[in-house]
Amino acid sequence: MRKTIFIVSALIVLASQAFAQGSQNLVINHFVYDSKGVDSRLVVTDVEGTGPIVNITLYDNDGNRLGTGKELIQPFGKINVSPGKYLSGGGPINGIIKVESQGGNVVGEYWQFYTKTGESWKNTTTLGYDVPGYSKMVCNHFVADPTVESYLVLASASGTDAVVNITFYDDNGQELGKARELVKGNGKAILKPSDFVQGKANGVAFISATGGTITGEYWQTVSKDKYQLAVPMGGM
Repeated sequence: MRKTIFIVSALIVLASQAFAQGSQNLVINHFVYDSKGVDSRLVVTDVEGTGPIVNITLYDNDGNRLGTGKELIQPFGKINVSPGKYLSGGGPINGIIKVESQGGNVVGEYWQFYTKTGESWKNTTTLGYDVPGYSKMVCNHFVADPTVESYLVLASASGTDAVVNITFYDDNGQELGKARELVKGNGKAILKPSDFVQGKANGVAFISATGGTITGEYWQTVSKDKYQLAVPMGGM
């Protein structure tokens, strides 16, 4: 019993250390800027107390650069800014954000608040992912159902085009469908499981990328039940 407790404690410590270490390069898989409907925020925190300068670059889904910025983070502090600070116009604009730290490791988050009455249930938070990302990923759970709005969101981590192959399985490991998609360098691809899986189903999606590395999230929205979630995918 003591050995088990020690192992579990060690794993917790290692996990907390891995989180605290952060990264000098992050990618935010998805952001929206819409001055009329969404209050979106980029949050980047200094985890080492070095007070780094961070370079921020925003891209659209096709990998075209939309805007850039540079911010100083105070030691052990953070920035909390709207992507609109680095953009011209009120949107709506959809894309990815890349963060490069000079002088220390950081962690990042993206917060999305809906400003219209009755839409606060869609408020969502996602994490920044370490560059260079992954060549293989797994979506632990997906739903293919016309009454459920669901997406696989795959972003370019390496900055080079990546061809992704996706195989969908049900919970018993039976193949349900396949997809092949191009994720453009510094862009992202958004895929609906229901476009590739016939009928209603839920299961697991396995993703492989060639030519470049990616990061991924699974988004699911159900209006009648008033919830929206975004879940990070595991990478290898």
